[in-house]
Amino acid sequence: MIVSLTLLLCVFLALGMPIAFSMGLAATGAIALDGGVPLIVVAQKFYSSLDSFPLLAIPLFILAGSVMNVGGITERLIQLSQSLVGHVRGGLGQVSIFTSLLFAAISGSAAASAAAVGGMLIPAMERDGYRREDAAIITAAAAILGPIIPPSILMVIYGSITGLSIGTLFLAGIGPGIVITIILMITVNRMANRMNVRVYPRSTLVEMKRAFTSAVPALVMPGIIVGGIISGMFTATEAGAIAVAYGIAYAALTGRAGVKQFVANITQAAIASSSIMVILGGAALFGWILARAGVPVMIAGALQSMTDKPAIVMALVLIALLAIGIFIEPIPALVMLVPVLQPIANSYGFEPYHFATVVTYAVLLGSLSPPVAVLVLITCKIANIDYTRTTKPLIPVFLALIAVLVVVAFVPAITLAIPRLFGA
Repeated sequence: MIVSLTLLLCVFLALGMPIAFSMGLAATGAIALDGGVPLIVVAQKFYSSLDSFPLLAIPLFILAGSVMNVGGITERLIQLSQSLVGHVRGGLGQVSIFTSLLFAAISGSAAASAAAVGGMLIPAMERDGYRREDAAIITAAAAILGPIIPPSILMVIYGSITGLSIGTLFLAGIGPGIVITIILMITVNRMANRMNVRVYPRSTLVEMKRAFTSAVPALVMPGIIVGGIISGMFTATEAGAIAVAYGIAYAALTGRAGVKQFVANITQAAIASSSIMVILGGAALFGWILARAGVPVMIAGALQSMTDKPAIVMALVLIALLAIGIFIEPIPALVMLVPVLQPIANSYGFEPYHFATVVTYAVLLGSLSPPVAVLVLITCKIANIDYTRTTKPLIPVFLALIAVLVVVAFVPAITLAIPRLFGA
């Protein structure tokens, strides 16, 4: 069954079929060819993989970020970021990174961050002296903070697959997210040495206070979400519902959102959520066949026969994840790979929350790697440039992010310090 599953997947992908349908149809075809499992299992497994209370948090977080943005939250976050880091060499490049950090605490999605922040800052970065391709790459790279900084859609998916605490997974992403932000800002600082880009004057304390006050309503929401989950007041799904209510109230009170805007944003959030659920269902069916065939156990056994050193296994896992991420988007990659990787993590004694963060970050880097490179495609569309122009400026940024991945993978304290601080 594994041979037919793999062949069918390759054929469908080669034909240009979307990854969700490729996995679902490959799994269905493999089951039909095998003949040992009734086809009714396809519908049962597809539905049961989505019949999960924690997964309800995904559409709720997407909707919360969408309605918050109706109230002009992106502009306020940009103003705050500019007051704090606009004077650093790199100007709006630094602002783009810091805004993505703040926006990540609201959206939980890399694509949403790339579209929202890029839509406003990429044209402005060009006016300030950035080449379009550099502006596109900086924005795309910063957007990966979306699923690292809590709340994170990918962490919700990981927690629903493994049973790990979603709240602790959220906390585990904060440390790596801060490190990624710092390294990206250093990289942009070095890039700015060869560019004549505008640097803004240092803001006064009064200007910083004014920008912070304006952004406070947005900054409160992630505190409510993470604080409520960690304190045990509500679950991640309930936190999503509270975030939606807060976002609607915020957008309504700002007076900038009409009924048409609300309907448009709700429709957009519904489409995005539906797309994710289809991907999850197809990937879960694909992963079920792999698990039924004993692939996770076989891989774990093969690794144990090769080496008993966790560091070597971690390095092999990173290489495999980076290679797979080139061709498969983060959500299906997680759903397919986590059931395979979990036995390996257990057998080698990897700390589960540290391992989860490393896996999530590694598959995310595929969003910047050709040929998929979803985030780069989004920012290139905003910048109105051909995708091929970004190859050269991508290299130093991507290498910097790979270096962060290696450090995070082999220094667990970066991931675990904040969860331990909260006793999680």
